[in-house]
Amino acid sequence: MGSRVYADITFLVNFIMDFLILWVTVRLTGIPVSYIRIVIAAGLGGIYAVGYLFPELSFWYSLPFKVLFSVFLVIVAVLPRTWKDLAKSMLLFYGINFLVAGASLGFSYLVQSSYQFDYSYWWLLAGISCALLLGIYGKSWFNERILPQLLKFPVQLTFGGNRCSGQGFVDTGNGLRDPLTNRPVIIAEYQLLKDCLPADFQSALEDSCNQEEMLDRLSQSSWANRLRLIPFTSIGKKNGLLVGIRADAIRVGLGNNSIKHSNMVVGIYQDKLSPEEHYQLLIPLEILNNG
Repeated sequence: MGSRVYADITFLVNFIMDFLILWVTVRLTGIPVSYIRIVIAAGLGGIYAVGYLFPELSFWYSLPFKVLFSVFLVIVAVLPRTWKDLAKSMLLFYGINFLVAGASLGFSYLVQSSYQFDYSYWWLLAGISCALLLGIYGKSWFNERILPQLLKFPVQLTFGGNRCSGQGFVDTGNGLRDPLTNRPVIIAEYQLLKDCLPADFQSALEDSCNQEEMLDRLSQSSWANRLRLIPFTSIGKKNGLLVGIRADAIRVGLGNNSIKHSNMVVGIYQDKLSPEEHYQLLIPLEILNNG
């Protein structure tokens, strides 16, 4: 009877924790949450945990099988569409596991040493609390604080003897391409580029009454050979044209290394890309992949 009750408790505790961790994982991936899949995955996780109580099954609890089973649970709960989604889900799953385990152990140790309460119940309470906080607030915190820092890189643009530098943000939705070369286009704020542009080019951008006049003046400027017109479509504007200029070199910093591209086009955006001024350029992901 005692071992059966212990197995029941083992299943329940692991079911609760697996459910919460998988729920947080799915929320942070941005994939729609399916509670049915999460319940099924958590139930399988609880059953797997109970099997650990039987020594004759120890072969199935070696590290390789634990990793494979965790991948299986994530696939069931998240149902990732691509290998990239699966890799992101696994990183989040293990990261959340480590955070929850660390919070549980730390809080349990603190409470037990002070008040001599039962360790296991405080472990469960701390784990549940940590997972709930991550699930409720983690997505906005991850998207607003962590993700922008992971996707920001210093960028240097070279035009002849002029250089201008700013912070670039990787924009996976930036599909703009140079019509002549079919290469991806970087978007940069005009204020960042202004000091690198010749006076007649600046005047055409700032003083023209309409787009037709601006394009006519740009085509006659000293940098007419660098000029590109990039078609784009956005909400409320189906056939837009973005003014671009060809840069001699673009260098994106990646820690101690950097990626360099030559003769790439930079689209000029005359407003702010980030209201908080966290970045001044949008970098297509392809530029990082093909460095």
